[in-house]
Amino acid sequence: MSNVTQKIKKITIQKKEAFLKYQKAKENLRNAVTDIKRSGGEFEVQQIQKTVADIVDFVNRNASAFNYLTKNIFSYEDYLYNRSLNTCTIGTAVLDQYNQRIGEIVNNYLATFSSAIPENDTKSLPDSFINYLPEEIVDISTGFMVHDIGNSLIPEELLNKKGKLTKTEFEIVKTHSYEKGIQILEKNGINNPFILNPVRYHHCALFIGEPNCYPQEKLPMDLPAYVKICKLADIYDAMTSKRSYHEAFNPRSALKDIFLKYSKKDSALQFILHSFLNAVGTYPAGSILFLKNGQMCYVLISDGPIVLPLTDSRGSTLTVKPEPIDLADERLVETTLRIDSQKPVKSPIEVYDVLPAYLKETILN
Repeated sequence: MSNVTQKIKKITIQKKEAFLKYQKAKENLRNAVTDIKRSGGEFEVQQIQKTVADIVDFVNRNASAFNYLTKNIFSYEDYLYNRSLNTCTIGTAVLDQYNQRIGEIVNNYLATFSSAIPENDTKSLPDSFINYLPEEIVDISTGFMVHDIGNSLIPEELLNKKGKLTKTEFEIVKTHSYEKGIQILEKNGINNPFILNPVRYHHCALFIGEPNCYPQEKLPMDLPAYVKICKLADIYDAMTSKRSYHEAFNPRSALKDIFLKYSKKDSALQFILHSFLNAVGTYPAGSILFLKNGQMCYVLISDGPIVLPLTDSRGSTLTVKPEPIDLADERLVETTLRIDSQKPVKSPIEVYDVLPAYLKETILN
């Protein structure tokens, strides 16, 4: 088996595991929302927490695996479940990056004081600071998972309205976070700020003067980093998910828009943005992207990315297995072998008919 085939096989196995975990989590969320609607707010909190703990473990092992999944959302239920799951998994991956980077910076700083500590104690210094503990990360990720839970008590016709909401309608929708969401959590005896804060504040301003943000009593500098991560993950997923009334953004275009809006506002937010970029990755391994010349490519490695061409410029399936191409190669800058950022990334299933036989066989087996 060639290295390329082995890589594709590994990606496929991760995708299948991600799909099974995603479907299980979606089922648990569906049960929770059904319970909330029936009871007016109560749901099985422990089941959601177990689901989140499983996702956190999987994301820590395979940070971009959930990005393999298709994001076609055409109904209220899919919208609520997929957005909740995607925000949780994306946010958890970003939080992991943020946690590691903060830890490295602080531990490097602490190491400068090692001369004042007995020599036999200095070995403990590199790991002496941990920003968020593992159990805190599970709590924060639970907050990511239920950040939009208040939408289950908002009329579906408002959430699915294709036209612009009226001022009155928008005021009703806004209550899903700081009012409905908090009511649901409190009804279930949840008073953990790591869970409450993402629900209450994920629509708050990340910089002074950011428009259409709420509630307004919280200044950007007073928001915990994990709340800012939740908001960015929520925005990114909304932009890259397809709905009945808008097409999905290409991930690169979505990241560009987010950076143009939020970069250079303050150093702490800039740090979070860089953690976000490192964690999300523009083109996940196992996804399909388009080149300027019309070719479709399978992403083998996100960094680059390194891709495997699947079709010719006319969209016809290649009959000969090609060599991988590193799109970061500077020699390709002036050619048409560049990514078409206007076209959204696809999953292999969405373009299954044009996949070469060897790729179909590897994916199915």
